[in-house]
Amino acid sequence: MASLLSSQEDGKYTINIVNSKIKTVVNGDGNSVNNYCRCLQYPEHSTVFPSSRTTARRTAVYHDGGEMRRIKRNKTKIRFPQRKFWGNSKLPLKNISDESDEDSYYSRCGPEIFPSVSGERDCAFEKSMKRFHIILNRLHCLRDNGNFEDFTNVVDGMLMNSKGDLELELLILLEKSVIVSDQNDLENAEAMVLEALSKLKDSEAKVKMRDYLLTMAHVYLNAIYRRQHKHGKAASTIAVAEQVLPKSQNEITRFFKAHILYEMASNLTIYINSVPLHLSARKKLVEQSKHYMRQCIDLSIELDGGNVYIKEHQFGLLKLASLDLNCGTRAAREQITSDKCVADAQTCLRAVQEKCQDEMSEGLKIQFLRAKSDLNYRLGEFKTAQSEASQALSLAETLGFNSEIIPIQERLEDISKLITFTEMMSLEPSLEEGSVNSLSSSTVPSERNFSCSSGCEME
Repeated sequence: MASLLSSQEDGKYTINIVNSKIKTVVNGDGNSVNNYCRCLQYPEHSTVFPSSRTTARRTAVYHDGGEMRRIKRNKTKIRFPQRKFWGNSKLPLKNISDESDEDSYYSRCGPEIFPSVSGERDCAFEKSMKRFHIILNRLHCLRDNGNFEDFTNVVDGMLMNSKGDLELELLILLEKSVIVSDQNDLENAEAMVLEALSKLKDSEAKVKMRDYLLTMAHVYLNAIYRRQHKHGKAASTIAVAEQVLPKSQNEITRFFKAHILYEMASNLTIYINSVPLHLSARKKLVEQSKHYMRQCIDLSIELDGGNVYIKEHQFGLLKLASLDLNCGTRAAREQITSDKCVADAQTCLRAVQEKCQDEMSEGLKIQFLRAKSDLNYRLGEFKTAQSEASQALSLAETLGFNSEIIPIQERLEDISKLITFTEMMSLEPSLEEGSVNSLSSSTVPSERNFSCSSGCEME
């Protein structure tokens, strides 16, 4: 039996057919197909915004006389949304705990929450999630651009307007820990996350967004452990984050899933940097890391724009380029990289430059300049590599991204030595011709095997 739901707009009817069994189908040309039974099975509802440029994959299963055919729509080519996040961090913050016009405010912002099994919405949970969503949008935009002073002013205003709101206090405490981590105070950042986890443990019944806060805490803790080179702790922490993340398809869940994939890919780079290129184990680690990062990029592109601020696809492309260029440590820079890896890295960097140039955050610019420096290092363009690394260092020092400073400084030291070496080679007429040719044919001459440091990528 068919249930018909119809609506009229501009003289046209839209009819949705639910649970229908159709005996006769009349085509547009007047021909009919009899005894045709169609059973449509839809995938879980997706909250991808209509403005997203990535076409969702859908599957329909047909039963024709016992025969089953599975048809999938082809996924369109991945494209970057050409839009900016329009939140204005300079505007005064609305009292987000004020009940007066809160409902109308939330109705214009944030993700749509799925109905419960009974068909009714959990209004209190929906309101908490929308507030959660709005705060993350605002703070992450400030954080990515290095506006740490504005960030502090905004969160202080939030706390002043919502005193006694434990959920908000925990969310802001976790976000503050990321700022402290970016400033390279890892011990203090870790203490802040652990404090939030302790308060969550003692206040389980009072926090509606408990599972999301737990996920966030473990994602941030993973990044701290990775920077501290605590590999085992990092691996176990991100596993907990994946386990406690609610099994839902709303945007906040998918937002954190993208962050988890990013962290999983980044964790593998710790091992990749220490494994020689010729070993098969390294190749497997690289492919696994790229697999996680591509999943992260796909999901982030779907979510980007509209009501969601997420830029993991942009940072993810830089990570893919860095994996191919293999310049994360001094030991890695002394290894030779294949032409294919260099070409793949160029493709990623070109995509970032072409698609993201108009909306590139200051934090992204630092990593982009560092990656471009690595590329020119591999191409043997040492002067250009030096200039780009110097720009990245200056920007990191100016904005206070202290975690980026040491890796860039080490690059500049190595590049400077290479420039000096090549200049000396050009001034030595007595050197054999073969020595000069060996320098031009490889961007990694054996003479540059300087003493290796224990420095590793902080990000």
